[in-house]
Amino acid sequence: MPNKIITPGKGREIIKPSDFNRGVVEAKSESCSRYLVTFTEIAMNHAKQLLENVEIKAKCTHVYQAFVGEYQGEKIYVLNPYFGAPASVFALEVAITSGGKRFLAVGEAGAIKTDINIGDVILPTWALREEGTSYHYLSPDYIPKPSKRLFNALKKEVKRQTGKENINVFEGGIWTTDAPFRETNDKIKEYSKRGILGVEMESSALMSVAKFRDVNLAVALAVSDELYQERWNPRFDSKSLRKTEEILIKAALDVLISI
Repeated sequence: MPNKIITPGKGREIIKPSDFNRGVVEAKSESCSRYLVTFTEIAMNHAKQLLENVEIKAKCTHVYQAFVGEYQGEKIYVLNPYFGAPASVFALEVAITSGGKRFLAVGEAGAIKTDINIGDVILPTWALREEGTSYHYLSPDYIPKPSKRLFNALKKEVKRQTGKENINVFEGGIWTTDAPFRETNDKIKEYSKRGILGVEMESSALMSVAKFRDVNLAVALAVSDELYQERWNPRFDSKSLRKTEEILIKAALDVLISI
C-alpha cells in the first residue's frame, strides 16, 4: 500500500487525553489554567527558583518532570516534556484536559538566518510543519500561528526585559522538524529566504494542537546553535544562552499572571 498524505481522522477518539492525566494534575481541585512548558534543564531549574511553595509532581511517562508553584500569589504549573512533537503534544493534551487554558513554551532553536546569533531570541509568528503529529489534528494546508493576544503580551514583555541586556529579538517563521540530522544546507538556504528564522522540534505541533483544542499558546525560543555557516556552530553551554533562557522564563511567568 503506497504512502499517502496524512489527514485528520473524522471519527471518535478511542483513547482520550483524560485517560492519562494522573501524575500531572491528579485531582480536579488541583487544576490550574496557567502552564509554563520548558524543554531544558536551564529553563526548568530557573522556573523552579522563581516559584514559591514548589511541589514536585510524580514523574510519569509523558513528561520528564512536572511541578506546581506560586508566582506572585498565582498558581503556575510547569511541565518539562521529553523533546519532539509527539512527546510535547502528549503533555499538552493531558494539561488541557486537566484545565489548562494558557500556555507559554520556552525552548531553544538553531538559527538558519544570518545575523541571528547565539543568545538571541526568536518569537515564532508562524511555523513550517515538517513534523508528523500536527497532521493528525489539522489539514495539511493549515499554517500554525500563536494565539494573538498571548503572543503580543509575550513580545512586549520579552522586548522589555531583553532590552536591558542588549539581546536581539527576532519575529518570523520557525521550522519544526522530526529529523535533526536531516537539516540540509539546501533547505536552510531555501527556508531562510522564505522568512524562516530557526529550526527546532516542537513549535508547529504545539501551536496546531492549541488551535484544535481552542486554548491559548505562544512560544519563545533562545538561539542555542547556528546552522547557516559551512559548519554547525553549537553553543549549548554558553553563558549567553543561559542568560537568555532565564530572561525568557521570567518574562513568560510575568505574562502568565498578567492576562
